[in-house]
Amino acid sequence: MKYQKKQEMKKKILATIALLMACIMVLSLIAPFTIFAAPIATNAKTVVINGNEGESALDDTIGNLKSFGKEQFDVELQAGFDGNYIVKKTMPVRGVITNHGEAFHGEVQIKAYTRNVNRDKEYAIYYQKLDLEQGASKAIDMAATMGSIHKYLEISLVDEKGNKVYQDYLFLTAKDPKTVMIGVVSESNQDLKYLSNLHLAQVVDDEQSIQENYQTELNKKYDYPVYLNESSFPSTIEILNSFSVLVVDDFDFSTLTQEQRQTLHQWILGGGTMVLGTGAAAQKTLKGLDFLADIQVMGTTTVPEIEDVAGTIGLAQLSGEGLSVLVGSDGTTYLSVLEKGKGHVILSHFSLSQAPMAGQATTLEMLTVGLRQVASEAFDVYLYDDGYYDNLRYIATDFPPFGMNSILFIFGAIAVYILIVGPALYFILKKKDKREKGWILVPAFSFVFMGLVFFLAQSSAYRSGMIHSVSVVEMQEGSHIAKVDTGMALKYASKGSVTFSSDEKIPININMDENYYRESLSNNEVCAYRILCGNTTEVTFSDSESWGTQYFSTQSSVDLGGNVESTVHIKDGKYVGEIINHTNVDFYRVTLMLDGNFHTFESLKAGETLTVDLKISDLVKENANLYGGYNDEVIREQVAKGEITRKDAYMRYMEHDLRERYYNYQQNTSLIPVTFYGYSQKPILSGDKKLNGKQVLEDSLSMYKQDFPLQLSKQEQFEITLNGTVDSNTKYNENNDEFGSTLYPYEESDFYITYDLPEGVKINQLELQGTDRDYVSPPEMLTILNRSTKEWDEVNLGEKLALDNYIDERNKVEIMMHCVKEKETVMPKLWIQGGGLFVGN
Repeated sequence: MKYQKKQEMKKKILATIALLMACIMVLSLIAPFTIFAAPIATNAKTVVINGNEGESALDDTIGNLKSFGKEQFDVELQAGFDGNYIVKKTMPVRGVITNHGEAFHGEVQIKAYTRNVNRDKEYAIYYQKLDLEQGASKAIDMAATMGSIHKYLEISLVDEKGNKVYQDYLFLTAKDPKTVMIGVVSESNQDLKYLSNLHLAQVVDDEQSIQENYQTELNKKYDYPVYLNESSFPSTIEILNSFSVLVVDDFDFSTLTQEQRQTLHQWILGGGTMVLGTGAAAQKTLKGLDFLADIQVMGTTTVPEIEDVAGTIGLAQLSGEGLSVLVGSDGTTYLSVLEKGKGHVILSHFSLSQAPMAGQATTLEMLTVGLRQVASEAFDVYLYDDGYYDNLRYIATDFPPFGMNSILFIFGAIAVYILIVGPALYFILKKKDKREKGWILVPAFSFVFMGLVFFLAQSSAYRSGMIHSVSVVEMQEGSHIAKVDTGMALKYASKGSVTFSSDEKIPININMDENYYRESLSNNEVCAYRILCGNTTEVTFSDSESWGTQYFSTQSSVDLGGNVESTVHIKDGKYVGEIINHTNVDFYRVTLMLDGNFHTFESLKAGETLTVDLKISDLVKENANLYGGYNDEVIREQVAKGEITRKDAYMRYMEHDLRERYYNYQQNTSLIPVTFYGYSQKPILSGDKKLNGKQVLEDSLSMYKQDFPLQLSKQEQFEITLNGTVDSNTKYNENNDEFGSTLYPYEESDFYITYDLPEGVKINQLELQGTDRDYVSPPEMLTILNRSTKEWDEVNLGEKLALDNYIDERNKVEIMMHCVKEKETVMPKLWIQGGGLFVGN
């Protein structure tokens, strides 16, 4: 009896052990799935106070600062721009360090405060490797970003053992992050001091801006000129991005390093604007700028006066492809403009530093008009917009789905284990009357299968971490150099510090205001991240959760080896033509946006040609059915039927999200918007990337985008829709996206909407159109101004309009729409059908 009880007890113990092992095996599978867990988000904002008022409240440590190590090291560094820095923008830190003592091997570190979270102060460490023998000196060229108002940067030397052997401070004055910084570059900056009166900032959302004097004074508050020379000219894109515009005169660019010139080119391609003064010194100023090699100096001429400036004024005669007149009079050009990528180069045909134009109010007025005409957004100041929206963050942090094969294999192994240790083992031992052997076999099978599961988990591609990068490549017609914005998200299996490294130099931008969480009630200083300043990349995120997500963004340029060419045009109610891929990129999928309608094609490899033959009516119907090319139910059904894989469905979602976030809202009524979107999974950043020194799973998606607008005046036949301009004294919000336009009024009111008709065309038909969608209502009442009777006629969406009655002498159509308070309403589009008057020209 006792023997049987002992045997029963053994069986229960062994069964419990087997059950525990099975649970451990199952739980070991759960860990990888936490890869999809996102850190809790809080909206911690940096408080910025203009003029540094209240700075002492944010920076109360200045009385406790301690310096040491000066007997061994001479550290002569300068930071910022003339002793100032712009909050949230990158500043240079340059100078020389000399060692008078024993040999030093370690790092020079810059401690820059990023923001306050609860009671803690967060800071970043920017560091550079430093080896200094006794008596040796080394030049330091670093960059740092201060995310909050602080009076100083801390400079430290830390040896290989982690000991801080030197500490001192660089004192700075903070400037508002909305500051419009104007870089002035010349060999004779004294002659350009008058540019301190160049006021470009424009406050656009202040209620008092209607008071002209107030607005002028407020605008001036945000202008900040900085004078640069050969030694202080930025060599990194992060620092150059802090400038809103560069004004250059009497300067030889060939004196800059190759890195500085490449950085300047990249900055302009990415949307920067540079003004070049020429005149008699045109050859000198253009020298060294390879990207302006097409600009030819054909000589100089003189004029006796320009507006109210009298004297002999030398004007350079400039020519080149793409060069157009920006400011001129009576056939004489004063300012020309050249588009380069997303940016502009403005060429002043006269010298900005030589008499008689130097120092003149006329010169300042010309520069102000020209700059605001080509780059007004660079000078807009939004007083109440403190946020920074990163289009790529939310796409990059949406990681690809798991590959299911290895996971299914693990589940299969568990199923086999359950069958073996369950009924199979029981019946076999019972048949052989050796059930007492179970106490040996059950643990044995448990160990074997647990080892198998562990081996499978370790061999999984997800065992260490993941890198997911998303890029948008902005291509320009006729150029093989393109601007790239990249967002990169990281996940690592272990808790603690996560270090991303690459043998490629990547400019790192970390926006700590989004998706960041850490709860604290202490008054500590916390290191948020460390960034290496050098020719390779290393950024370390502190205190990361297991499988937590870290993120940074970067900008770069890429040589595509050619461009994408389009011959697409409208004929017989169809879009016809070819898309020719002259680049070195293989696109696995291509989408064309044709006047707001989308159509997707299969792959377009490098050197291949895509034939386009699409009926406009079919395109409109197709997009009406697919709601802009995106249908969740259809895609889910295709996955369920096995027609497409989960990964392919995920890629289609990501492609749509990218198109939606980078959709160009068309406002030019003389053009038909045509946009090429090409997709590639080849990473733009091709360096060897690692997390904590380990190779991890890497996935990427790049969208290549290029516009090919069609001139209506040159199309035989066209059908397009136009968006109108709203005029109302009532406060409202207007939303424009790929699905149409809507209006959200804060009060019940009438809204007047004007449509500018294109020039150089013959219009055959007019119609007001609007698409119903969820949570958006049609107008309560819609009327149109009759130019003959001067009265408002009632009209319905979809109703054909009489041309003679509703197009006025200004070539405009005007409607009135009555809207209900706080009810989002469809804003009608004006559909027109006609043909160009200059076909073949």
